[in-house]
Amino acid sequence: MQNHSYVVTGTVTDAHTIKLDESLPLPSAKVRLTIEPLPASRSNRYQEVMAVIRRRQQARAHQPPTPAEVEQLLRDERESWE
Repeated sequence: MQNHSYVVTGTVTDAHTIKLDESLPLPSAKVRLTIEPLPASRSNRYQEVMAVIRRRQQARAHQPPTPAEVEQLLRDERESWE
């Protein structure tokens, strides 16, 4: 049997458990782990930015345009093309 190494990410859930982000093609066996903490994920960055934008809009009582106003703006823009 050949020795292969695998690099996968996971989450430490308690002092004795690591939940891998993907499964490994290995049978149940003893393995050697090297643990490298990763920087905090920025995957929620979009949601964070949108939440800040919405809070700022609410603070200044922002009212988005109505569908009728948007249609009028589009009509005006299209008419200016000719």
